Amino acid sequence: MNVVRYLATVATRAPLWLATTIVFFLTASVGIAEVSVNSEISPKSGHVDDLFLFTVTIEGARNAPPPALTDDSDFEVSLLGPRTSISIVNGVMNSRISYVYHLTPRREGNLRTPKATVTVEGKAMAVIPLEVPVGASHLKNNPTGKQDGDLLFLRQTVSPTSAYEGQQVVHTLSLYTRVDLSELAIEEPTNDGVWQETIADNQRSIRAVNRIDYTSVESIKALFPLRSGSISIPARKLKAKIPDQRAIDNSFSFDPFSDHFFQQFLNRTELKPVSVTSNELTLDVKPLPPMTDEQRRSSPPVAIVGPTSIRVDYPLEAVNTGETKTISVEVTSEGNLNTLKTIPLNVPPRFKVYEERPEVKTDRRNGKLVTRKTFTYSLLSLSPGLTRIPGAKLTYFNTQTDSYETISTSDVAFPVRGQDLSASNAQPATAPQVQDNQSSTATVPTMQPLPIAPPLDYAEPGIIERVSSYVSVQLALLVLATVCGVGCIALVATHKKPARDSKEVSATALNDVTSIKDLEAFVRHIIASKLSRVSENSTMDELRSRVTAALPDKNLALSISSLLDDIEVFSYGRHPADADGAVQTLKERLALILMQWRR
Repeated sequence: MNVVRYLATVATRAPLWLATTIVFFLTASVGIAEVSVNSEISPKSGHVDDLFLFTVTIEGARNAPPPALTDDSDFEVSLLGPRTSISIVNGVMNSRISYVYHLTPRREGNLRTPKATVTVEGKAMAVIPLEVPVGASHLKNNPTGKQDGDLLFLRQTVSPTSAYEGQQVVHTLSLYTRVDLSELAIEEPTNDGVWQETIADNQRSIRAVNRIDYTSVESIKALFPLRSGSISIPARKLKAKIPDQRAIDNSFSFDPFSDHFFQQFLNRTELKPVSVTSNELTLDVKPLPPMTDEQRRSSPPVAIVGPTSIRVDYPLEAVNTGETKTISVEVTSEGNLNTLKTIPLNVPPRFKVYEERPEVKTDRRNGKLVTRKTFTYSLLSLSPGLTRIPGAKLTYFNTQTDSYETISTSDVAFPVRGQDLSASNAQPATAPQVQDNQSSTATVPTMQPLPIAPPLDYAEPGIIERVSSYVSVQLALLVLATVCGVGCIALVATHKKPARDSKEVSATALNDVTSIKDLEAFVRHIIASKLSRVSENSTMDELRSRVTAALPDKNLALSISSLLDDIEVFSYGRHPADADGAVQTLKERLALILMQWRR
């Protein structure tokens, strides 16, 4: 994968012909995902004066022409442009080509998006038109009296209009204006029954409404209904000041005492207050079905509603007793994670667990608010042994299947080495002894008199003292370090085992293996001779953990771990019908592993 990333980086900086060659090499070395075509529209409902974004996405194709759109009697269509993205996941290349269109409704009613047909590699693929409910125009009367369209208006929408309790609903408050605004103020009424989070604020764009260009300023929030039933979203009111066009159109004034006389020379424009009110909305909220006792044990007090995932992350290296192992559990969801305070871990009692404050990050994905909440635990090990912690579980409500689902992480496993420290913490403290003759009314004790030592006897300095007076401490330490270094080198050379020829081990000793038990002993001997911190008497879990942590080649580590799993199944599980054939198959796999390990 590092080679693929390097080539992809070079391809972005190389000339066109070289980039084409590298991309061809990449597509030849990795798999290509299956081609599929789908479409989506945003928002999914609206009014006749709204603008809709219609997106046709082709996945898995190296290149694809723009789709052919037909049956556009319900909408006016204009192409905004394509968007392309390429990613490689697990050796499979995924490409996405999205064509985005602006759709303007021609009428109100249940409209249908245009039919899109895409031709990829000679094969025509079509998407089913989407149905879009479009209501009548909701624009208020012109507040300024202009006949050529409103100078400004306010509108709010929610998507979807019907949701489950706790499901995220996207609320958009849009201000459309054709004039400059001053002293802008928007009333923020309380939304009873919903919890809200900000997705984006002050998003500006140019939009056409009834063929008139407006500057659009949007505020987007995520609403999470807290109860079922009908929830009313009240109208929003905006107050601002706009230029007074009638004052600008006044004729020139010659009266020096008139206000308009000075405004003409100072180029000042009179402002007048204006107020606009948005539409009201109603949100239909459906109640959640009841949970079972098993689901309630792995769910927060308020259920999480919407797409949710969970994963665990921790270093694989072994730790010593008295050291800590950090474990992180990350939950990503479109639902409300504020009530998720902790993720329980079934940690063995020989650990002390310290939980840190959760870290919360938010992001915008596909127009929705996505929250990532990370729970970090520090495990202090008190006794040695192989540790296995069951994966963390979390229950959420899936709005696609209308049911609860329980997801879990992988198990956490790592070895702990060193001395047992749990017993040292259990020593009882001894109370000081109190003499019997002391009474409760004893006075405060005072310091005992200092003892007087006998006179010191004079002694002649020895040979070491005389030599130390002439030799500095630094020189003595240098000589001592040199002597210790030479001694260590001699000790290592004396006890160093002769290196074994890997070719002799793989060709000669492996041929003498005839049973599963001999093969297990042979594999244990090979791993213990090549890796440190394990021995031939180590458990299978310790061998697998050490192989995974010590070998940089993850494919080789996976092959060795898989071989250990099969040996353990054949040794302690059900014996195969053809034991000799199974031994021969495992020997062939081991021979290939030894050839790869020798490189």
